[in-house]
Amino acid sequence: MRIPLLTTIALLISSIALADDQKNHESMYGFLAGSYKVIGKEIGNNNTYYGTVRMISKGDHLSVTRIIKGTTFQGLGHIEHALEDDEIHVLRVRFRYYNIKYETTYQWSGDLYNYARISGHLYRPNIKTDSPGLETLFIDHRASE
Repeated sequence: MRIPLLTTIALLISSIALADDQKNHESMYGFLAGSYKVIGKEIGNNNTYYGTVRMISKGDHLSVTRIIKGTTFQGLGHIEHALEDDEIHVLRVRFRYYNIKYETTYQWSGDLYNYARISGHLYRPNIKTDSPGLETLFIDHRASE
């Protein structure tokens, strides 16, 4: 009789923790939402690029619009656990560019004005490279007004 009760309690506690985690993610999506200027380095070489990224909070994810070198493409961003211990979160954005799958894995922090400062790696999932792409996103105050 104790086992079902203990199982029920464990499930209740884990569902409460999951709900809290989802609320935290929703507030993080709100913090990360905005218009950004992006500076990047291409995968596999040292060519650089400049563009814009717009992130819109959709509750349980971000809708991401990237404009790089005059080309617009869409993606989805999710906050995910980076390591097995679930303590470190990253923003993973998945998108297609000319029908090729790409991902970015970003870390973020607040800048001096409490806007997100975002940086990370650009890569193709399941393809090894010694030279992943790099990106840094800075809030675009003019576009955010």
